[in-house]
Amino acid sequence: MSESKIPLIPDEIKAWLDEQDAMFNAAQLHGRSLPPPPPLPISQGIPPTSQAAEVQRQIRASLGLPPLPEVKPTIPVEGHVCEFPLWAFSKKRSTITKLHIPYEDGSFLTIDAPKGMPSPRFPGYLDAILYHGQHDLFLLDHTSISVYSIFQALGMDPNNGMNYARFRRDIHRAFFLSMATDRFRDPDTGQRSHVLYFRVLWTMALAKNRRDVSRFRFDDLFLASLRSGYLKRLDWEFCLWLDQQQEALARFIYGHIMKRVGEKSLYPRNLIGFLRDCGLGYIADLEPKRRNEQLKETVFPALDLLKGHALRSYELDDRGNIVFIPAD
Repeated sequence: MSESKIPLIPDEIKAWLDEQDAMFNAAQLHGRSLPPPPPLPISQGIPPTSQAAEVQRQIRASLGLPPLPEVKPTIPVEGHVCEFPLWAFSKKRSTITKLHIPYEDGSFLTIDAPKGMPSPRFPGYLDAILYHGQHDLFLLDHTSISVYSIFQALGMDPNNGMNYARFRRDIHRAFFLSMATDRFRDPDTGQRSHVLYFRVLWTMALAKNRRDVSRFRFDDLFLASLRSGYLKRLDWEFCLWLDQQQEALARFIYGHIMKRVGEKSLYPRNLIGFLRDCGLGYIADLEPKRRNEQLKETVFPALDLLKGHALRSYELDDRGNIVFIPAD
C-alpha cells in the first residue's frame, strides 16, 4: 500500500506558530502575561478581516479540510443607500437641517443634517472620490485622493481658494449628516424589523494642502450598498458630466431610476410618490397648478437630461403616474 501523504502547513504559517509557542513558554517561565501576537505574515494591504479569512483558508487547505461554508450576511441590505437624497438640489435647499420621507408602505427615511445639507456641488465631489477609489472600496473601507484631483475631474479651477473653501464646507456637512431608516429588509426573515442608523463618512483625514492626498473612510452600510451593484450600473462619464454642469437633481434621479428600471421595459410610478422618494415632498404638497409649474421648472428639465442614457422618454398618464421608458 502506498503511504498517504500528510499535508504540510505552509512554512510562513508554521514559523508564526513556532514564534507564538516560544513567546508563550518564555512568558510562563518568567511569570509574565503574553503580549498581543503580531499580525500573521501575509500580504500587506489586505484588511484585517480578509487576512483572518485568508489564514483560515490556508490552514484548512494545508490540512486537507474542505473550505468552510460561506456565512450568510447578517446586515440587511436592500437597494442602495446611494439613491437616498444625500445632497441639496439647489442652494436654497442646502439650508435644510432635517428631511423626513414617509413611504407609501409605511417605512421611512430620516436625514439629520445639523450643519445643513451638502450643496449641489457635493455629488460631484462624491462621484470623483467613488470613481477614483472604486477598486479600493471593493476590498477596503477607505480610499485616498487629493482635492486637487477631485477639482480636475470636475473641471473646476484647482487653484481657486474659494473652491477649496466650499469643498471643505460641504465635506464637513456630509461628515455630520446621519440617516435613520427601516427600509432595509432582514435577509433571514424578509421583514423590516429594525431601524438602522448610519452615516456616509465614518472618518476622514483632509489634507490642508489641496495637492496632498486626503483619506476618506466610509460607513460599512454605505459600502455594502455600493458593492451590491450600484457602481456597475452607472455610466461614470455621464455622472461626471452632470456634476460638471452642476445638475444635482438630474444626477440624483439618474442613480434613483437606474436601480429601479433594471431590465424592465417600463417603470410606472405614482407621480406624488416619486416626488417624495426624491426628497421633493415640498413640491408634491403644492396645489396642482403650482405643482405643475414647479415640475416644468425643475423636475422635467432634469429628466430631459437623462434621455439617451437612463431613459428613452417619460410621460404622464391620466391616472397620476409618471411612466419611465428605459433607453435601449
